[in-house]
Amino acid sequence: MEEPEFDETVDAIHHERPMRIICIGAGASGLCFAYKLQRSFRNFSLTIYEKNPGVSGTWYENTYPGCACDIPAHNYTFSFEPKHDWSSVYASSSEINDYFNGFSKKYCLDKYIKTRHQVSKACWSEEQGKWNVTIKDLISGQILEDSCDILIQAAGYLNNWAWPDIRGLDKFKGTMLHTAKWDNTVDLKGKQVGLIGNGPSGIQVLPAIQPIVKTLIAFIRSPAWVLPTIGTAQRVYSREEIEVFAEDSEKLTAHRKANETMMNSIFSVYLENSRLQKMLKARCINEMKQILQNDDLAEKFIPTYSVGCSRLTPSPGYLETMRKDNVTAVHSAVTELTESGCICENGEEFPLDVLVCATGFDTSYRTRFPIIGPDGTSLEHDWANELKCYLGIAAAGFPNYCMSLGPYSPVGAGSVIPLIETQIDHILKLVDRYQTERIHSFRPSPTAVSDFLAHTAHFMPRTVWSQTCRSPFKVPATGGVPSLWPGSTLHYMEALKDLRADDWEIRYWGNRFAFLGNGLSQAEFDPSCDLGYYVQERDESPWASRRKRREVLTRSGTQTERELHVPCRRDPEAIVLESKRECRAAEI
Repeated sequence: MEEPEFDETVDAIHHERPMRIICIGAGASGLCFAYKLQRSFRNFSLTIYEKNPGVSGTWYENTYPGCACDIPAHNYTFSFEPKHDWSSVYASSSEINDYFNGFSKKYCLDKYIKTRHQVSKACWSEEQGKWNVTIKDLISGQILEDSCDILIQAAGYLNNWAWPDIRGLDKFKGTMLHTAKWDNTVDLKGKQVGLIGNGPSGIQVLPAIQPIVKTLIAFIRSPAWVLPTIGTAQRVYSREEIEVFAEDSEKLTAHRKANETMMNSIFSVYLENSRLQKMLKARCINEMKQILQNDDLAEKFIPTYSVGCSRLTPSPGYLETMRKDNVTAVHSAVTELTESGCICENGEEFPLDVLVCATGFDTSYRTRFPIIGPDGTSLEHDWANELKCYLGIAAAGFPNYCMSLGPYSPVGAGSVIPLIETQIDHILKLVDRYQTERIHSFRPSPTAVSDFLAHTAHFMPRTVWSQTCRSPFKVPATGGVPSLWPGSTLHYMEALKDLRADDWEIRYWGNRFAFLGNGLSQAEFDPSCDLGYYVQERDESPWASRRKRREVLTRSGTQTERELHVPCRRDPEAIVLESKRECRAAEI
């Protein structure tokens, strides 16, 4: 192996060698990675390859009518980059797209990004300690070759859409639309439209297109929970409200914190048979019955599985729209398309002008292109039967390869943006060690990955996510739940706060202590720093215990005490308030 240039007689401890990084995808994860890398590191080269003509990932691609985020807009931002002038509580995809474009321009991230470039292959060279990457220029068709020390997969998992598996797709002579590949030139006015799917995108698109179509037939294979308003309902912000947020940053911060506090206080709703689960389910049933006002419809629309088995999505107007005169709900799966319409599992046939498929994405985490490890094994083959992922950020057996929103990442509840930040911060701890310790390669150990997967498998049966329901969280072939972290959002953030060095297999160029260099510190190479920085008037050293660090970080003791919905040690299946180590029933 050819070692990188390093002179132990000249270079001080933690000498920063140059490093080349390739990132795949310029959505929220890729932009966050570029920003944080640029903010903290020097002596690096970064290229982000993005297949789309623009940045922001899923929010560039999804433009169907009614498309919006299911998280309050003020909290669907980077924690350090608020936006005061969101137009409504739940922002549209176009507005979110504008936010990420503005973020990229503000921090000059465009210089790293090559749009319309799609990575088609990545092969690890053990001898070089590099990834050799093949890219296709989608404009010219030219095939390009590049290489890097570290490869970052930031393409997300909600970008691989497909038509539903229905016979006769090529027979239908009407117009077919997919919510993930919407054609805005198609005019739905006065058309007979069929809609397949009642997941998040189906719930959003149905009320949006109902007023303009002639008839709308909603094909519903299985019922879904319609979430009641928890916190702030969807509405447009007034000019006065926007001005207040613009002029008073403290009020904006307080608003964002209140939203986060609400979302972070209800994780126990996802624990099977918990008090919050039972209360929310009863509330959903009551509100759905009130809207439907029909026992037969209620029986068809209200699920039997627990609330939260599939992703909870605000659904303003969905059930109300189902009662409109031009809307028909068909509780049967579409099994075949004909030239003029479709045939359902129950044998009914429906003529259609347009068929809208709100059938989501492939969330199996199958790789979109070959990723070949040091022994010639592809990641797709290695993950064929089990997703051997470490904490949602790395893959066993694949060196210098990290990912954002990988398997077992926390995307089930709350905003995913703070979790992306958490993942990127953790990955950059590895990048820092790589740059300053003459590391050849790093990869999670098979034992660490195996133990993590075993813990996840042990935890999941206690949650509603493991129940039988149609859910994007699950892998159909295995029934597993790879899209979710085994715990709450705050749990994930705390788990990734520190780097667990013993979980990693690290290989060095030569002697692992060569990084000690010529015996001098970096401070002695800095003519402008304080060489007596450690002399203090009082102890300002970092807190030694996790507990103390957490209390300081979360400002423990500064807030009004709240009821804690946590498993009681005496009754693990009950969600209770634990106060002074005594358990008592909690009320919401």
